[in-house]
Amino acid sequence: MMVFGNIMITPQGMYSANSAKIPLFAIVTVMKRDQMLMEAILGKLLEAPEPLMNVNGLAQRLNTDQAVIRHHLHLLSDKSWVVEAEGGFWRLTNAGHDYLEGTPEHGISLKSLG
Repeated sequence: MMVFGNIMITPQGMYSANSAKIPLFAIVTVMKRDQMLMEAILGKLLEAPEPLMNVNGLAQRLNTDQAVIRHHLHLLSDKSWVVEAEGGFWRLTNAGHDYLEGTPEHGISLKSLG
């Protein structure tokens, strides 16, 4: 297996052509955690006029692929900072608000979310 940025190339077996054997590879996109994106998601949820946002709305506002947004929402959910409500909408939790309003050691600067 070889990794180049967020692309992973994995061996998938061998292909026989006449007497030659040629290795087959698959290209797989690797989903990595992006702390800045997670903070931007929290910021968008905080400043939204409605308390709930869906993945599509976040993806449009952050100009990011929906699959990437969904992955990072689940990571934020792992920390209990967001929760998925009915109908695929997401909201900040009390812990998410605490994180955003925390001290510089425990939270983020809301100015960085600009």
